[in-house]
Amino acid sequence: MSGPGQVWQQAADNLNRHLQAVTDDQWEAATPCEGWTVRDLVDHAVHWQAVGGSVIGAGTTPGDEWEKVYAALGEAVKDPSNFEGALEGGPFKGMEKHQVFGLVVADALIHSWDLARAIGADETLPGEAVEGVLLGLERMPDQMLRSETMFGPAVEVPADASQQDKMLALAGRQP
Repeated sequence: MSGPGQVWQQAADNLNRHLQAVTDDQWEAATPCEGWTVRDLVDHAVHWQAVGGSVIGAGTTPGDEWEKVYAALGEAVKDPSNFEGALEGGPFKGMEKHQVFGLVVADALIHSWDLARAIGADETLPGEAVEGVLLGLERMPDQMLRSETMFGPAVEVPADASQQDKMLALAGRQP
């Protein structure tokens, strides 16, 4: 499996592909995230990608446009040293950068699926990114995974479900 930078790139490329496909009449469409429109979903996803950029020194801040965040993070993830060390402040104080960035990758990947479903696009996610995010989610304490700011209750899927469906179900999505 590739490192966090390569996995983020796969997730972000998928998110970007779907962002570019949103048509003017789809911005107010419902998404799999209860109560969120496509616009709400995109605003949330871009916000957290910008936060992720600040974690690894990409120079992004919440409020930046997607194009800036996507380009800056795309450059920052190429340097493995950007994932080293712990954060010294903020809500993730004391957490290792690579751990926090894992949440950023999961956010990009899962919301790219949400967006695809909302706009009727291909919902297939990059397999390597799915594998990495699923592994990370399975290792998270349930109280963190199910917190107000993360995911709702897991959805049951058959034991022989695909990795993608298992990951989505763990994230509270109905695949």
